[in-house]
Amino acid sequence: MPKATVVQLKDMVDAETIAKSGLRLSLDKIRDFQVRGDDVFLITYPKSGTTWMKEIVPFILNGGNIDEIKDTPADVRVPYLEFALSSDDDERVKQIQSNFNVPKGFSLDDLKPPRTICTHLRREFLPRGIEEKRAKVIYVARNPKDIAVSTYYFSKMLMEKGLGCRSSEPYGDFNDLLHDFLEAEYRTQTVVYDGSKWHEHVLEWWNRRHEGNVLFLKYEDMLQDIKASLRQISEFLSAELSTSAVEKISNHCSFKTMKKNRVALKGDYCEKILGGKSEETSPFVRKGGAGGWKNYFTVAQNEMFDRHYREWMKDSDLEMTFEL
Repeated sequence: MPKATVVQLKDMVDAETIAKSGLRLSLDKIRDFQVRGDDVFLITYPKSGTTWMKEIVPFILNGGNIDEIKDTPADVRVPYLEFALSSDDDERVKQIQSNFNVPKGFSLDDLKPPRTICTHLRREFLPRGIEEKRAKVIYVARNPKDIAVSTYYFSKMLMEKGLGCRSSEPYGDFNDLLHDFLEAEYRTQTVVYDGSKWHEHVLEWWNRRHEGNVLFLKYEDMLQDIKASLRQISEFLSAELSTSAVEKISNHCSFKTMKKNRVALKGDYCEKILGGKSEETSPFVRKGGAGGWKNYFTVAQNEMFDRHYREWMKDSDLEMTFEL
């Protein structure tokens, strides 16, 4: 079979996978997006610290001047690539953007350089220009057990509020979600809409960590020493930070402060759509710790998960931290 035909068939299958989520993402538009050499892409598997990084990176690039941009909606400050470039007739994405206070007609071209753009899409769906222009990529990986728990609460909340992409009953308990997490086959496809499994998504970037335009971070390392991580990120971005700026950003981006930050919590969305106070209902900043999975996994579940994990990682030297 000619190579071109293989690619066409693969793209067709991927498009069908995404379509199951209820989203009509413009894969061609995303792949052809005109990347600038000074663009910064924040890439994460869902529930891996995306909201945290959407706070951290803009403040680093702004030299620690938090007051200047702190009230700008998080999804305007750091928009999602897949939503900003969605199909013009995708009413679901339009509603998501509106719920997150993204103004009508917003364009990635409206961002001042360096643009900071985030995405959950796996590498094969990303703009070709990232490779061509050597744009900077910050990838954050989190241990998959804590991701599974966070995904459970996120999906459960959306389904109970009737916000899932598919018509289905909410997960009855955590065990009910585990199979879906391991196979990336969520009932609602609200979290992983391109069918990516955790290890596939993470290892793509772990294997590219030595490339000069890629910074691979571990969520748990950031929790242990946020100031060291801020300095590492600022050095990667060639953005000088004073000692006072590092202190200011670390305080602003602590989870204690984040739980009171309406912009990070998407307060309007929580109150209008979820029907509660943001600090109580926000699914975007929940616990912010590491090792909480131990309160949810049974011994049998943990043994089963570990078997999958060993198989996933058997050919990799990536080591994740499962508790601090």
